[in-house]
Parts: sequence; C-alpha cells; structure tokens
Amino acid sequence: MALTKVQAEGLNLADTFAFTGTVTGADMALLHTTTVSSNVGQVQIDGHFTSAFKNYKVIGSNVHLDTDNRNLNLKFMSGGSLLTGSVHRSSMLKLQSNDASSLEGLVEATDTEFAKCLGQNIGNATGEHTNFEITLYDPLATDNFKAFSARANNMSDIERMILSHTEGFYNNGQAALSGIEIVPSSGNIASGVFKLYGLR
Repeated sequence: MALTKVQAEGLNLADTFAFTGTVTGADMALLHTTTVSSNVGQVQIDGHFTSAFKNYKVIGSNVHLDTDNRNLNLKFMSGGSLLTGSVHRSSMLKLQSNDASSLEGLVEATDTEFAKCLGQNIGNATGEHTNFEITLYDPLATDNFKAFSARANNMSDIERMILSHTEGFYNNGQAALSGIEIVPSSGNIASGVFKLYGLR
C-alpha cells in the first residue's frame, strides 16, 4: 500500500499485510533462527550482535536430546571462539514437580561452563524435552563482566517437571561477546528450534 494511499484513506489494522526488506524501529526483532532436525553436538549462535541492540534474548523450544538424563549447558563466545577457564560464576534455584519442598539452591564459582542452566536430568523418552529463555545483558560492552539470566523448564528422565532459574557471569576480562554455544553435557541435540532476538 503506497504511503500516499495510507495518508488519504487511513490504515485499517484488520487488513493482512506482507512486508519485504527489513522493518526497522521495532523494540524487539528476530535476528536469527537455528532449526535442528538431526543430531548435532552443539548449537552456536555467533556473529549476530550489533550496536543496533543493547540486550539480547535466546529462546529454545521443544529441544530434545539423544541421550537420557543429560544436562544442557551454556558457553560464551568472543571473536568467534569459546571462552574457557574455571571462571564461570552462577547461582541457580531449582524446584521439582514431585515435591513442593524440593526447592534448592545450587552455586558454582569455578566451573568451566554455565552448567545445567538450560535444563537438567533431561529425559529422552517420547515427550520429554526442555524449553528455555536466556537474556544477555549488553554483550558488546567492554567495561563489564558478561552476565546473563536463564529460565528453563524440562521433563526429567523420570517424568518430573524441573523448573530452574539461573543468574551468572563470566569472571575474566571485559571483552565483547560475539555469541553463545548451547551444548549437552554429553551426547547430542536431536532436535529443537533456537531463536535470537535483539532488544533495544
């Protein structure tokens, strides 16, 4: 619809619209999608951070592992390479559906990755999977330790719902991040959809 027609007739929001090119100015924009349909060792989402956005969100949905009773972990990337070292700090709250009193806290000060934050004890039987949401705070800044929040819900290997909420940061230098890696504790990611959004 031409802009002159919109100005003359107004815009009926009940209409159906198709856009080509890039729609700019949105406070939240889809930047990248990875769809896994057969076994891969990890999913890397790298090279999509730009100055157009301050924060980023990654949503993983219907993620299945090929091996029973495994965890799904998070790693940071800088300059296209994985950040390593025993400098991953995190605090997690975990609750299981079989027991209202099962709330527990898990802390890590010297881990080599952000372990279990995207699902833990994930089952691989029919219907068992994990879903998660990661928020990355100002990953391009060069004056901060890179921090994230992650929330996950997953079906365990004994069919319990596990809810987890994790906060963490990488305690070694202030270099800008270029991306993340999502990786099982062992085995493969069998399927799932992973979407990266930019937040202004």
